[in-house]
Amino acid sequence: MLDPATLALLAKLKVLAKKTGTNLDLVKMSGDLGYAELTLKELSNADDPELVLVVIQLMNQFGLLDTPAATAKIEENKDSGRYIGALR
Repeated sequence: MLDPATLALLAKLKVLAKKTGTNLDLVKMSGDLGYAELTLKELSNADDPELVLVVIQLMNQFGLLDTPAATAKIEENKDSGRYIGALR
């Protein structure tokens, strides 16, 4: 079951995509991650900034956005300068 915020974004996506001439199957999108990923990637190239923002938010909620490698490395090395061991 999707939360109300995701449902609202899907409804907004449907309306904005319809304006660009794209017809979405929301039932399929909410159940088929492959269809959702393909459709959202296509819509991310739209000229409408509001549509692109909704697409990015949905991709984030569906877990389709990866963490950049540089950010992940910074978080891993965060405690590298800290001394861990026995007292001297």
